Amino acid sequence: MDRGHLGPTGPGRNGFVRAARVLAVAPDVSGDALWWEAGRIRAVGAAADVARLVPPGTPVYELPDAWVTPGFVDAHTHFATWALGRRRVQLAGARTRTEALTRIAAAVPVGGWILGQGWDSNAWEVLPDRGALDAVHAGPVYLDSLDLHAAWLNSAALAAARIGRDTPEPFGGRIVRDAAGEPTGLLLDRAVELALPALPAPSDDVLLAALVEGQAEAHRLGVTGIHDVETEQVLAAFRRLEAEDALRLRVLFHPPAAALTRLVAEGVRSGQGSDWLVIGGVKLFLDGSLGKQTAWMLAPYEGSRDRGMPITTVEYAREAVRVAAGAGIAATVHAIGDAAVRRALDLLAEAPRVGIPHRIEHFQCVHPADLGRAAGLGIVVSMQPAHLLSDIPLVERFWGARGQGAYAFRSVLAAGTTLAFGSDVPVASIDPREGVYAATTRVGQDGTPAVGWRPEERLDFAAALRAYTEGAALAAGAGHRRGTLAPGRDADLVAWEVDPALAAEPAAFRHARARLTVVGGEVVMRA
Repeated sequence: MDRGHLGPTGPGRNGFVRAARVLAVAPDVSGDALWWEAGRIRAVGAAADVARLVPPGTPVYELPDAWVTPGFVDAHTHFATWALGRRRVQLAGARTRTEALTRIAAAVPVGGWILGQGWDSNAWEVLPDRGALDAVHAGPVYLDSLDLHAAWLNSAALAAARIGRDTPEPFGGRIVRDAAGEPTGLLLDRAVELALPALPAPSDDVLLAALVEGQAEAHRLGVTGIHDVETEQVLAAFRRLEAEDALRLRVLFHPPAAALTRLVAEGVRSGQGSDWLVIGGVKLFLDGSLGKQTAWMLAPYEGSRDRGMPITTVEYAREAVRVAAGAGIAATVHAIGDAAVRRALDLLAEAPRVGIPHRIEHFQCVHPADLGRAAGLGIVVSMQPAHLLSDIPLVERFWGARGQGAYAFRSVLAAGTTLAFGSDVPVASIDPREGVYAATTRVGQDGTPAVGWRPEERLDFAAALRAYTEGAALAAGAGHRRGTLAPGRDADLVAWEVDPALAAEPAAFRHARARLTVVGGEVVMRA
């Protein structure tokens, strides 16, 4: 399939844009116009001055009502999971189990299975179980939770996966069982992996088509790059897109820890790759999630004796980090609870630095004694501000006063830490406007609390923008080429239609529209 012209819509890799303002992020660079040539920025400044430099025939984009920013990079995605999931049953926003079941009942099976994602039972009065799914579909049903740390299966799916009464629980996972010891249909954390071999795998062509569709949606939302955490099949699909000259997202790919032995044997190093696709750090999970109370905590959850659970043993985690770093591969460590964050910091403190920074994903609840440690160790902190929009009541309910160390954006920056923002899509929307809004307001979806939840941790617009641009570039080892709009940098940029007088106001930017998205000098989206 020829995909060479699915992305770019503008001629060549040259252009000149005149706007209300160019937010360059780079120090001492400002203006209202930008010129790029052969994929690189040549000049930023006053329109009259820059226009004199532009060669005849260069495409001109007159956007007097727009702000131009560096391209937004989503620093934590499950991009193929999201892209494929857009073709599956969507359960996000289902307020009750009944509402979720109604959507599932209307679904058309693919290959005999109903697949879906996005359910969140925290506010449901009745928990998910296999019997409820059995009543709406006799064939196998498999549904990922919103946070991707649980799965809901019916009896046919459990049978297909050979999960039954006598199935042992894996370390770091739980098969939820009823009073008689039978699986209820809920799998938590590492137990989800027991079901995965039974699921119908998408063909390579279906996966590629989904990635191309997802890429177009990302461009529509001003996203020019992603840091992706997925399987080697997805990495192969990105490589195929690049070979077909159809990849128009900058991809930093974090392979799974299960691939570490092969990566070392093949001499793979973090930072290897091309302008479009680069190998990041090997992904290692230390704990679960807040929503399922499997995030690993130093003290029990409020009103409970449970502290969540580690997903890997300390011996395995330490050896994985040691082997990876010794081979020039960075570690990308999932840590949500304060106990997991502390372990991640301890492990990475022992690891030598490699071509790109080691990093901690989520850094969601952090003990005050640990908030400043990442900066001194050169560790990047990758956080997902849009989670705040739904997580505020969960933090208060399960962590109580410890929530003071949750989503502590300003404290992390004040310590001198490199902060990179992402979405964790499909857990939250890939739309970066949602993340900027959450980071700058710290209010929930219902607009409360009006003054912001723990408002001392709010960021201003400029700091939030830097986390999505400069911070993400530094995390990828590409700070010398991307993340700011300055001469010599790659022409990855977005023009946002927004009232210039209100652009930095959180609500105004939340409703801004991407008018022009440019990656590598090519116009990949023009509204």
